[in-house]
Amino acid sequence: MFQAGKQKEFNIGRALRDRYKHFLGDYFLPQIVEALSTDYYRTKMSLELVLASLFLPNKEQMFETGLYWQPVPYDYLPSNHDPVLRGFMCPTYRKLYNNVSNSKELEGELRNHEVILDFVSKNTGLSVTRYADIYDLYFGLLIEEDWGLALPSWTKEVWPEPMNTLAVQEYYVMTKTREMRQMAVGYFLEKVIRDTTKVLNGTAAGKKLYLYSAHEDNIAKLLIVLGIFQSPHIPPYGSYIMLEVHLIDKVHGFKIFYENYSGGGPKLLKLPACEEFCPLDQFTKIVSDLIPDRELCGM
Repeated sequence: MFQAGKQKEFNIGRALRDRYKHFLGDYFLPQIVEALSTDYYRTKMSLELVLASLFLPNKEQMFETGLYWQPVPYDYLPSNHDPVLRGFMCPTYRKLYNNVSNSKELEGELRNHEVILDFVSKNTGLSVTRYADIYDLYFGLLIEEDWGLALPSWTKEVWPEPMNTLAVQEYYVMTKTREMRQMAVGYFLEKVIRDTTKVLNGTAAGKKLYLYSAHEDNIAKLLIVLGIFQSPHIPPYGSYIMLEVHLIDKVHGFKIFYENYSGGGPKLLKLPACEEFCPLDQFTKIVSDLIPDRELCGM
């Protein structure tokens, strides 16, 4: 299974190379790509695998005979200092999340699932009282299943449904308030707009590609906040979003694609308040309410 995971990430780089080969060119140059990972071994390894296949060396770039790999630099920040990709670590976010998690509104909603929560609690020996508890347990069972292990017999009553549906609800808890959305996604969107503007006005030192290696919750939160979370689900391993910059009729803008391996390749998504091609100024206006104040995070 570990090898299959590496192969999947390696294939992402292949897919990106095939899609952007003419745009990126035949030779790796350090200035054309900025690659950022969260501070976890698995996301760093994933990024290294993507970069390895995205920038396979040409003959002139090979430094060891038969080694079809070249070093490509990437960066990361400690999780408690990374509002762009780990905004939920913001002290302000944690306070707001705890408020939402303990709210009367959420308690009332969870009472509708009391039978299932009690059933899972009884069979696991855990105190399962929140969507977050189901969310954490979901990944434990998913990993066991992916490794070919037999799940406990009691799980037949709740796996994959309704556990999947209940786990997905945690994403909506994570993005419940405007301020939580600003911290969960806003710092990232602000960086996307800033970097895109720099590229277009020629001050980005030759950048062509920005890569981010993060987590399924990053994907789900971004899709929710942008209003394009179609058929709510847990994003599978290796899923990814592409925000492509296009020039159409002398106007620069974004096309947003999502690859979740449901078949047919990456799907073009449409923002509720824009067309499939969304001009940059219109996109900026749409997300303006999501851009946080510098001090909001509290890191």
